[in-house]
Amino acid sequence: MEEDEVRVSDEYGFARVAVMGAGVMGAQIAALLANVGCRVDLLDMDGDEDGENRAAAAVNRMLAARPAAFFTPQMAQRVYTGGFDDLSPLGEADWIIEAVVEDLEAKRSLHCCIENAASSWAVISSNTSGLSIASLASGRSAAYRRRFCGVHFFNPPRHMKLVEIIPGSDTDDEVIAGLTRFIEEELGKGVVCCRDTPNFIANRLGVFAIMDVLHRMEQAGLSVEEVDAVTGELIGRPKSATLRLCDLIGLDTLAPTS
Repeated sequence: MEEDEVRVSDEYGFARVAVMGAGVMGAQIAALLANVGCRVDLLDMDGDEDGENRAAAAVNRMLAARPAAFFTPQMAQRVYTGGFDDLSPLGEADWIIEAVVEDLEAKRSLHCCIENAASSWAVISSNTSGLSIASLASGRSAAYRRRFCGVHFFNPPRHMKLVEIIPGSDTDDEVIAGLTRFIEEELGKGVVCCRDTPNFIANRLGVFAIMDVLHRMEQAGLSVEEVDAVTGELIGRPKSATLRLCDLIGLDTLAPTS
């Protein structure tokens, strides 16, 4: 195999996946992939001030999560945890998913590390909810850019059907086809292919709707409880409504997109 050849696993399967970042989304994506039989390496920063392994702590949170992240507790055994100090698992991964904080420079720095550790065939994606795929890929090699795209899962990924795939200008068509088939057939999701525009499709609409409600809330002097009462199940939307949805998304993720 040539050094820069793109290879998607046989039958578009991804037997071994590495997830970089064990935050709200990364840990849940790891659980989702473990549920369908993947071996998952979940990596994060090496530890907090108490020396606790962040990735291991995230798996424990997923085991206690409601709604449940794992189909059964036994499926958590497919998730192997580690730190960013040892990126050797990336050399064995068929698919590497970056899911760290929604900050362009932080993500770009991590992709530099991924490129140095990944195999020549691994598919690489970012779970960004709206950052530029072109900017994330800037500075990476041509071979890396051919294997790189955005794959945006929604929270909670086990229960949300939509997944956005965002090709870069250099992404190989085979990579997009392989990811699409795997996500649709193995994960049971509905894939929408998006252009590389700010916030893609869902968040471009969703953030506008949220900000519109917040402006109207301020103008009308409505309370938090009143806003969520009239923008949730009453009008056919999820019970998370507007402000509960902001909490679910996380203000650290929502603020940069608005």
